Amino acid sequence: MVVLLKRNTFQLLLPFVSIAVGIYLLHSAWCAILFYHAGILFILIINGQRDIWHGVFSGWNSFSGIVMLLLVVGNGPLFILLWPFISLQPGILSESLSDLGLSGISLWIFAAWYAAVHPLLEEVFWRKYLLSSSRRPTLTDCAFAAYHILVLILFLRLPWVIISFLVLTMTAWLWRRFAIRYRGLAIPIVSHAAAGISTLAAIFFLVQS
Repeated sequence: MVVLLKRNTFQLLLPFVSIAVGIYLLHSAWCAILFYHAGILFILIINGQRDIWHGVFSGWNSFSGIVMLLLVVGNGPLFILLWPFISLQPGILSESLSDLGLSGISLWIFAAWYAAVHPLLEEVFWRKYLLSSSRRPTLTDCAFAAYHILVLILFLRLPWVIISFLVLTMTAWLWRRFAIRYRGLAIPIVSHAAAGISTLAAIFFLVQS
């Protein structure tokens, strides 16, 4: 149990290292996300988790799924509404994204990858491979939220970074509880993708404004 805890704690560092290298060192969002995703696949393979994809889209419940979707898709409109108040530099989002290699066709391809591939890999990694049966928020839930801070601090004022961390921790906890309750990742994957699409829509709207 102790060895497993140490192994999982070490693997929680993957997204932090990916962002540190990709965004802060190489100034490339593409490098960050591809390093992160490659790391997830590498961890699953070397730990003999080839069957982890079996039944990954099972566990859908209409009521809980719709409730979760309603909770997460509001982040995009809220993001647009609050942007002038929460952003470090409201008027230069396009320039900030361009500095990370996200402009033109690159931004569109990244958005497609982020909406389609990212939710699947993250949910398999965080809500299946690193799954905990605890009813309370866990280190894994907090780590999932915390790695986003490395990106958010580039764009948001500190109080809103902290608020985002709390919201993301609760979201991770809900996704984990749904994965356990319904014995599948359908709700986490679908709602994660919906949250990503809503956020991306907000970003495109603000870039074009």
